[in-house]
Parts: sequence; structure tokens; C-alpha cells
Amino acid sequence: MRRLRHEEGGFSAPVMVLIMAMMVLFIGGISIDLWRVIADHREVSGLADGAAIAGATAVDIVAFEADPTADPILDRAAATQRVCQYMRDHEGVTACPSATLTVAFAPDLTAIEVSFQREVPLTFLRIVEVGGADPIVVYSEALVELQRGTP
Repeated sequence: MRRLRHEEGGFSAPVMVLIMAMMVLFIGGISIDLWRVIADHREVSGLADGAAIAGATAVDIVAFEADPTADPILDRAAATQRVCQYMRDHEGVTACPSATLTVAFAPDLTAIEVSFQREVPLTFLRIVEVGGADPIVVYSEALVELQRGTP
């Protein structure tokens, strides 16, 4: 019978399997956090879009009735109220406007811009504390401009 020789300096199969399993776990954890950030960014973008559209429905009726041929303008107070109500209904925002939710208007009141941001808590990266594991902030802006339509 021949003896099998064991070569020195090589890795054994269980060590390689363990290293590969750790790499797969690390990459999988990063991908979970990445997709969570992407999903939250899509949600924040949708919320900002919806809030801006809600605000854009607050046309100043008095100004429009005074001059029906002029371009429509927004009622600043009513538009802000509609943005805040939309965000309360869909996101549970309590303070509006706030540091995470801002509402801005064009100087001529023909456009509204809503900015919204939210922190995304990390899962895997928080466990391994990569980069301090601070939450990632996702941010979105939505701009709606009023335009006169054709009847």
C-alpha cells in the first residue's frame, strides 16, 4: 500500500469553507442593507412627489377669479397645509415644516418644492460596526410647476 503524503503549507478544506461562508455572510449582509436603503429612497421619493402634488392643488381661487386670463398661482398657506396633511396621513409626520420636511415656493408662487429626508437604520453593518454604523439618510426633492391647461 502506498501512503498518501500530506503537503505542508496548504489550507485544509474546512478552513476554506469557513472563510467562504464568512465572505458570503458579509456580502449578503451588505446587500440586505443596500437594498433597504434603495427601498427607503424610493418610498421617500414617492412621499415627496405626492406631497408636492397635494400642495400644487391649492390654487389661489380669489386671484384666479380676479383675472382668469392670468397664470394660476398657489395659495401659500393652503399649499403648506395640504403638504403637511399629506405627510401626516402617509408618513405620520408630526412637525411640519421641520428639519426633515421643507416646503418652498417659487417667488411668483407658480411652483412648489417639497424636500423630505429620513434616516435608514442599518442591520448587518450595525452589527459589524463598519464605518461607525451611523444610519444612512435618504433624501428626495419634488418640484411641481403650475401650468395653464387648455380647456
